[in-house]
Amino acid sequence: MVDKRTTKQPRKKQQSITEKPTIAVDMWRFYLMWGVVLLCFVVLVARAFYVQVVNKDFLQNKANAKILRTEKLKAMRGVISDRNGVPLAISTPIMKVVIDPQNYFETKETFDKITAELKKNPNSYKLKNQLPKENLNLDDLADAVSIDRAELKKRVEAKRRSRYVVLKKEVPPPQADLLVQRNFAGVYAEKSYKRYYPQPQPNAQIIGLTNTEGTGIEGLEMQVNKRLAGVDGEQKIARDKQGNRVKTPEVIKEVQPGENITLSIDSRLQYIMYRELTAVGVANNARSATAIAVDVKTGEILAMTSWPSYNPNDKNSLANKDAMRNRGAVDSFEPGSTMKPLTIAMALESGKFTTNSVINTSPGSMRVGNHTIRDTHNYGALTLGGIIQKSSNVGVSKIALSLPYPTLPTFYKRLGFGQRSAVKFPGESPGLILPPSKWNVSEVATMSYGYGLNATVLQMADAYAMLANKGLKMPLSLYKLDKQPKGEQMIDPKIADQVLLMMEGATLPGGTATRAAIPGYRVAGKTGTAHKLRPDRKGYSTTEYRALFAGVAPVSDPRLAMVMVVENPKGAYFGGTVSAPVFAKVMQESLRLLNVPLDKPLETPKFQ
Repeated sequence: MVDKRTTKQPRKKQQSITEKPTIAVDMWRFYLMWGVVLLCFVVLVARAFYVQVVNKDFLQNKANAKILRTEKLKAMRGVISDRNGVPLAISTPIMKVVIDPQNYFETKETFDKITAELKKNPNSYKLKNQLPKENLNLDDLADAVSIDRAELKKRVEAKRRSRYVVLKKEVPPPQADLLVQRNFAGVYAEKSYKRYYPQPQPNAQIIGLTNTEGTGIEGLEMQVNKRLAGVDGEQKIARDKQGNRVKTPEVIKEVQPGENITLSIDSRLQYIMYRELTAVGVANNARSATAIAVDVKTGEILAMTSWPSYNPNDKNSLANKDAMRNRGAVDSFEPGSTMKPLTIAMALESGKFTTNSVINTSPGSMRVGNHTIRDTHNYGALTLGGIIQKSSNVGVSKIALSLPYPTLPTFYKRLGFGQRSAVKFPGESPGLILPPSKWNVSEVATMSYGYGLNATVLQMADAYAMLANKGLKMPLSLYKLDKQPKGEQMIDPKIADQVLLMMEGATLPGGTATRAAIPGYRVAGKTGTAHKLRPDRKGYSTTEYRALFAGVAPVSDPRLAMVMVVENPKGAYFGGTVSAPVFAKVMQESLRLLNVPLDKPLETPKFQ
């Protein structure tokens, strides 16, 4: 009997039946697929729009930061030349060595990363080929540019994110080329210019100098810096990670070279003047010597220099700040007896005096206020010309005091004393005329012979040029003029001619300036020997003097006015013995170089 519970009956196999897809299901899948595709397309378009339009500048700047560098194109500074075209200040090409710290550290980071991977896989040709080829040794770089190694590392580390750090300035182009060829990471050379002065000492105090960045910091270089400097340009340079240019630089801002400037200075006269000032300064163991020569017809300054001077090409000479001053414009002083011709001009203009007026100077002294005015001798009765010829303090004092007190100081101010000249040189002194409240008997008397007021050599040259030009004052200029300037009539031409003839007497036998005479030329002038104020400004020194001479030549048709000042000469100290001979040498050579015709027979003057 078969047990039905244990016997398994084979089950009947059921057939699997799948429901046929409908059109609705197929369409839903179709739309889903195209929806996904469309969504992806929209996302890609949106991303492209964001990258190429919305975020274009940011990404472009990021890319440019890697490969582009904006370099400055330095404008060449204008040339300063003398009136004949001789260059007095020029710019020569020079290189500046610069490092891009950000580029350096990025290159170093890449090098360190690949080097670490090479330790794990030393045979990887691909990694070896990716190693930066630049020189990353800062010690070698420091030695190449002559900088202390520790100092260089400190500077670069302190400006890791900077793109521009100057390592060395004023590198000769061949030396800079050799340094760049050593392929230091982030290091390149930038073209610049160095200022050079072909005739340094005679012209240094006028022209001045520039700093290492090419900006004027002294003299005319500073005064007309904007005109000389020009406008720097810019260019974009694309470089690969090795620092090599990968395309032609794109100029994005054109360079505008600086303006060339022509001075009124004649470098020939300037050299002669500096040479003679040096000689008289050294021979007399003086503190300084200064002179100015002016073309009386135009007001152009043909020479203006001082001794001692300095060499702006030599940085070591810049330590002597005293030698860097343009004393002719900056220093003011009591001009002494060189003011007497102007006092006489004031007297003639007043109408109270004529060329025939006689002043009794006996007994050679007079008491004014609390002090005594003295002449070196008792000259007795003197005409106005005699007062200039003998340089009588008593004579000019009596003339000044015979007129209302404001007459003389007002006259001086009208001529330009107490104010800066038309030159407006940097640091120029206006001098000093005391205020009206001080115009008393003592002050007016001392002002008449050049004390109690301060003047500059520029102001003195301006005044004497005016006398020589028939009372017509031309504005002084340090720049060559293209046309005749308009002058201002300061005094009557007749009075100016009369004073000029009186000053000629000072250079003739019997005058105080016979050593200023020049063979073949008539010379008019006036000496001055001024006591210097004591350092404590309490009275005048009995051992320190200022020797002056101011003059004009040739008298028949004046061409040059010249003022000489020798500060604190030792031994001889009179203007007629120290400054007048220097005037004669410089004036004689200047007239010859300017081809000024002789106005008297050539003969050797007989000095007394």
